[in-house]
Amino acid sequence: VWLSDVGILAMGGLLAAWAMNFGFWHMAALYLGPLAVTNCWLVLYTWLQHTDVDVPHYEGENWGFLKGAFMSIDRPYGPIFDFLHHRIGSTHVVHHIDCTIPHYRARAATDAVAKAFPEHYLYDPTPLPQATWRVATGCIAVEKRGPKWVFVQGEGTPKLPAASS
Repeated sequence: VWLSDVGILAMGGLLAAWAMNFGFWHMAALYLGPLAVTNCWLVLYTWLQHTDVDVPHYEGENWGFLKGAFMSIDRPYGPIFDFLHHRIGSTHVVHHIDCTIPHYRARAATDAVAKAFPEHYLYDPTPLPQATWRVATGCIAVEKRGPKWVFVQGEGTPKLPAASS
């Protein structure tokens, strides 16, 4: 923990020195901007892998490792992002089932899982902008229904219009 604290302070000092020598906006454009974009992208990517309006969450005796692994969603991120991210978004379910499968075998493993467990494997072909809107407007709160927790807009939350397809 102490080394981490030292590292944070050292990085803060380096950023402050950079800003004092070259100007705040120079440092912000070359460091803070890319950092913010990268973090926003990773949060969005992770959120869409684990959240959707029809994906329940389980607890206690109703939860199991394999059941939990199948509660993530594969989505099409397009050839560029699939290449840059080693297809982790379009082969994410397999990553949860067995995280030791290397990325270069994930596509074949995903195809095998989708074929062997068609009733459990989750794939959403919705384009990212529409999927993001659906998740953002439909996954406001959770409520318990039977043995699982499901996303709802939440009591008292204004009902937002559905995204047009």
